[in-house]
Amino acid sequence: MNLLINLIPIIVVLTLLFLRKHMLIAGLIGGIIAMIIGQLSIDEMSGIFLGGISNMLSITIPILYASAAVMVSKAGSIQALIELARRSLKGKLGLLAGIIVLIQGLATYMAGMGAGNTMVTAPLMAAAVGAVPEVIAAMAIISAIGFTTSPASTETVLTAESAGREVTAHASAMLPFVIVFYLIAIGLAIYGVYKRGALTNKEQETGAINESSNAQLFKYSVPALLLLIMVVFGSNLNQLFGTTIFTPATIIIITAISTVLLTPLSSDQTSEALIDGSRFILTTLFSVGIFLGFINMIAELGVFEQVAELASHVPTSLVLPVAMILAFLIAIPSGAFTAGVLTLTLPTLAVLGLPSEAMGFVAIATGLGTQVSPVQINVAALAKGFNKDIMDIIKDQAKYVVGMLVFVIIIALIFV
Repeated sequence: MNLLINLIPIIVVLTLLFLRKHMLIAGLIGGIIAMIIGQLSIDEMSGIFLGGISNMLSITIPILYASAAVMVSKAGSIQALIELARRSLKGKLGLLAGIIVLIQGLATYMAGMGAGNTMVTAPLMAAAVGAVPEVIAAMAIISAIGFTTSPASTETVLTAESAGREVTAHASAMLPFVIVFYLIAIGLAIYGVYKRGALTNKEQETGAINESSNAQLFKYSVPALLLLIMVVFGSNLNQLFGTTIFTPATIIIITAISTVLLTPLSSDQTSEALIDGSRFILTTLFSVGIFLGFINMIAELGVFEQVAELASHVPTSLVLPVAMILAFLIAIPSGAFTAGVLTLTLPTLAVLGLPSEAMGFVAIATGLGTQVSPVQINVAALAKGFNKDIMDIIKDQAKYVVGMLVFVIIIALIFV
């Protein structure tokens, strides 16, 4: 009975979101109900609320990369890079979409996080093929798989520790599954483009770019290419050189300098473009932070831990699939920090003695759940890159993400 009462705020929030009410309205109503149920004081509520906002606004790296991506886009660098790719691939845009999704997956796996890379790759994809639902879903899926299995991510560390296994050994055990899931995501993107064609706005394509020579296009494309290489391979290059050169700060500076030198934008215009690029992501993070504050108030009821415990009360053969489904569902309202969701679900599974691979599949299910969460920064990054509303992004990819969850559960049941 206590669980049913504590679930009321979550049910109200999700119902309002599905009815397309603004997420802040949904969060406010859910938060008020949680205050009443949990008898939270004004002081407690205020601290929890402000904590949600401060947590989101502290995510500085995606803000920087989003600004840089807008800057090079306004300079025509991304358009030039895509035009070069079109000419090289002789119009095979499906293949181009697959390559960009692969780049997103590799970058996420190496960095252990998806949103910062999405800030760079989503505008590239938008310029190449437009907001194709399968492509958006592919980028979300490959990001979720990547950051929940990467040896560099907090999620993988938590998963391995919960299973009592060394991190690299756990990551190596999950790698064959990661490769299969990556191939599925890439195939989904290619299929979507072949099925629907490119959905780019032809009116936005400039004649100057289309009529430029390959040499001119390459010159214009260098800032976008540099940004992509530094974001994806920055840490590897630092190891190669034996010293730290590429950090978020130096990446932004190098990209800005190359934009001034190699594109039509002046230094003043480049600076304005960099500042302008931060507006959407800062606004989004602020609104998401407010919503997260309300969700954290609901979390004070202990409802997420109670839901996670349900997995321990089912037959042994059903523990893993039930745990994966519960992790997926918990991540929808509270998916701003995947690691936080895992701290709610993994301890219960650890007591049951599940192997690390099983824990890894639960982590993947959690990651997939975050990709249909309005408070997930990677979803916000996709919304920014494809110039769409967050709820529209979730709607576009929901059925594919759920389908992927079903497939992952089947694989888990077969191999674990």
